[in-house]
Amino acid sequence: MSLEQPPPGPRASDNDRERAAAVVQEAHTDGRLDFQELDERLTLIYTAKTQLELRNATADLVPVSHGSSQELTLRARHSAQKREGAWTVPEKLTAVAEHSSVKLDFTDAVVHWTEITVDAHAVHSSVVMIIPEGWSVDIDQVDMVHSAAKNKAVPPRSGGVRLRVTGEARHGSIVVRHPRKRHWWWPWYRK
Repeated sequence: MSLEQPPPGPRASDNDRERAAAVVQEAHTDGRLDFQELDERLTLIYTAKTQLELRNATADLVPVSHGSSQELTLRARHSAQKREGAWTVPEKLTAVAEHSSVKLDFTDAVVHWTEITVDAHAVHSSVVMIIPEGWSVDIDQVDMVHSAAKNKAVPPRSGGVRLRVTGEARHGSIVVRHPRKRHWWWPWYRK
């Protein structure tokens, strides 16, 4: 008999805690949790040290679909479209850019899905996706003509969200990357 305990799992970050808290608060808003349960779960979430503890606090809170919130289409023609901050990510996104740019920043977003599909179409344009560390990325299904599709993300962790990118790029670029690191000499920080 061994006295060794299994490893505790990946540590939870502040962003992980905020995403879990948003799930619990949405369940309270929908009437699936009362005030006492909300308080108990938020206490568990903000004291959680591992991602497993966060998953246990939100495991029975399956997201409720609100109309067509499982899909989102962004279109940009000679302009720019952005989704950043604390936005709710649908299961499937379509980004169509013609002579423009589309930026999808997932770092502070509320994600309820284990897999997200982005169907990107860039014609003389760029589609940039900014993801937190730990996500896995699949960009092998992108059709390119005089274009570039780049995955600049670090290797994924188990249990992270899977981002699957499909679509096409014609004289454009599709890029998946992490937020840029801030340096002391760089006063204006931009993701």
